[in-house]
Amino acid sequence: MKWWNLHCTSINNDGDEMYAETAHCNDGPVWVRDAEGVTCNLVSYDQKYHYVRDDETNATFCPSGLPAPADVTDRKIEFHCEKTVMESRHEGLFASQRVFVPRELPVEATTIWVTNESDRPRKVSVFAYAMFQLDGCDSSGQGMGKNNSAHVLPEIGGVLVSNRHKDLPNERFKGYHIALENFFNGNAYRDHFTRLDYSVSAPRILWGWNCDGRPGCGPDCAGILQVKLELAPGETKRADFLIGQCSGPDEVLALRKKVSPEQLDAWCDEAKACEDKRGDAWTIDVGSEHYNGLFNIFLKKQLYNYLINKSGFRDNLQVDMALAMADPEAAEANLVRALSSQFADGSVPHGFRPLNRLKYSDKPAWILQVLPSLVKESGNFDLLDVEVPFFEASGESGSVFEHAQRALRYLAKDTGGNGLCRQHHADWNDGLEATEEAGERESVFVTMQLCLGAREIAELAERVGRDDAANEAREIFETFQHRLNDVAWDGEWYQRTICEDGYRIGSKDAEFGKIFLNTQSWAVLSGVADEVRGRAIMAKVDELLEDDIGYRICKPPFARFDARVGRMSQTMPGSNENGGCYNHAAGFKGVADCLLGRSEQAWRTFRKVTPGNPDNPISQSGAEPFSYVNSYSSVPEIYGQKGYAWRTGTSGWFCQLMIEYILGARRSYDGLVIDPCLPKELPEARISRKFRGATYRIALSNRPGGGKSPKSITVDGQPVDGDTLPLAPAGATVEVEVAM
Repeated sequence: MKWWNLHCTSINNDGDEMYAETAHCNDGPVWVRDAEGVTCNLVSYDQKYHYVRDDETNATFCPSGLPAPADVTDRKIEFHCEKTVMESRHEGLFASQRVFVPRELPVEATTIWVTNESDRPRKVSVFAYAMFQLDGCDSSGQGMGKNNSAHVLPEIGGVLVSNRHKDLPNERFKGYHIALENFFNGNAYRDHFTRLDYSVSAPRILWGWNCDGRPGCGPDCAGILQVKLELAPGETKRADFLIGQCSGPDEVLALRKKVSPEQLDAWCDEAKACEDKRGDAWTIDVGSEHYNGLFNIFLKKQLYNYLINKSGFRDNLQVDMALAMADPEAAEANLVRALSSQFADGSVPHGFRPLNRLKYSDKPAWILQVLPSLVKESGNFDLLDVEVPFFEASGESGSVFEHAQRALRYLAKDTGGNGLCRQHHADWNDGLEATEEAGERESVFVTMQLCLGAREIAELAERVGRDDAANEAREIFETFQHRLNDVAWDGEWYQRTICEDGYRIGSKDAEFGKIFLNTQSWAVLSGVADEVRGRAIMAKVDELLEDDIGYRICKPPFARFDARVGRMSQTMPGSNENGGCYNHAAGFKGVADCLLGRSEQAWRTFRKVTPGNPDNPISQSGAEPFSYVNSYSSVPEIYGQKGYAWRTGTSGWFCQLMIEYILGARRSYDGLVIDPCLPKELPEARISRKFRGATYRIALSNRPGGGKSPKSITVDGQPVDGDTLPLAPAGATVEVEVAM
């Protein structure tokens, strides 16, 4: 299978953002989104490759080893946070390819170094192939068609492809593919490069074809470039290629003036420095090279890239909670940007940049949890007073805290016949989409979110002396806690959704979907269930929802469509939301385990979901070992197979689960709280965590064999009363020892 590395620009509130994926075979999509959310897909999957050819023998290979059929030697693929590197040898030529995206420039930059390792001079061509799409959407999410034409422009050193569709939102649905130096010629249509089977594994270059400058018109316009190099024995030369978006050739010419091979190298170094800084935010040692590598290197990358890839309101905010531990400035900026899409009544659209007006009930609830978590991490109470406009509100704005208050009040008033939060189109579970037959529905899950949010806002308001707001939030919590326990408790667990006609989704009396994972986990997270009930419902989760490969989101899955349930009931039973092992939901569950001191169950949750579970090895799941995935299939024929990787809130919740709950270095308003929940499998562990400018190096001794509540905590050799570490000065390094 293909493994993917992701590259993107920095999060930029005002300018264009680029997101690019690079597979180990050099394939990968590239797209650009502007500040309004207009998105242009430059290149799609299976449409971008690079080749090296000996022009005297026609021996052709790819630095990645694919897709050209040549047998290469010494093939090596390296995924770094800032770049992807592919290397191989073939018939006396060595090629090394680097792919990355500069932090502040929305271009995908590919450099290929070719070394002549033979004892004779070599004439070499480097070909770069990319078939352009140039479709996408406008700022409201409306899809764009394409009517492409392309021309080879020697003055820009490459090909310019233009979408000429009549309904484009701006003039920038144009893409370029250029070579910085030694440009020989180009072509502008796929069929010039491939033979009649259109296979990029056997393009015409294998038979000596050279670019001849022809234009293209039609759906398969491409940027095909040829760079010629002459290499003495032992000599190395490079070919640099850029893919990007533009308004016309003048913009590309201006770009060429500021980009050189040396500048590309400097930008790559800058990207590495940025990734390294984020990487230093925390490191863990739990006795596993695999787990350590995932958390210490690639997890931060997964969190940050998700903010570029997604602009769903809940998606971005959930990631903010985890990203704040590595990059609090980015998390705060992203929250402010998201809040600018909140309506004045407190409701929130499904997505922003591009805008998606579908009304999901859980969106406002995430504000109530995320804002306090960011302030706890940074100690930046000034964030509460930042003025942010309300969306489509004729100039009306409010402080960040007022945005949270309006979200709280909106959820508390937007209730159905049983007094619980309305579900609208859907809530966190996209599959529970509304249907005409179902009528109005109330979400037990979102009402639990409201309860957690009310508790968090009450504490935050009290910290800043807003007693009226604190009292209002506490009253909301108490009201809805009582309603949930009165209306949604089924005698053994909490139901999921209540339909207008009285049908209960997630009821023990139902034929399918008797029990749902989320409402049991969130009963604990929110404080709706007391400890006794919390332990009882989590025991039911262990009994009914635990699987070898993870935790089912519901059980039994829906075997046939039920209009009262919605789309999830027409999904294949055992897949995704219909009874699949939904890893994002398992993240909620793992944190709930830790709150109850269920250390062994929390660790099992971590082990099952994190790629490399012995009961679901990557040879079965297809998961990349360095990326959390959305789900694992419970369908017998594809048991354990992963859902999509990288783009999932699973990453943020499992980050919090490990850092703040299992290892127990948790943020609070007063400082870093030490509250581990360690399994017997971890006799010792270490975590280094930056918090408000200081570095806390924490050694955990768990020799008694698992549990919660440290027996002793020392800071720089001195015992500490309680579980909250005193705040250290910025720049200080603090040695902490914890004995369980």
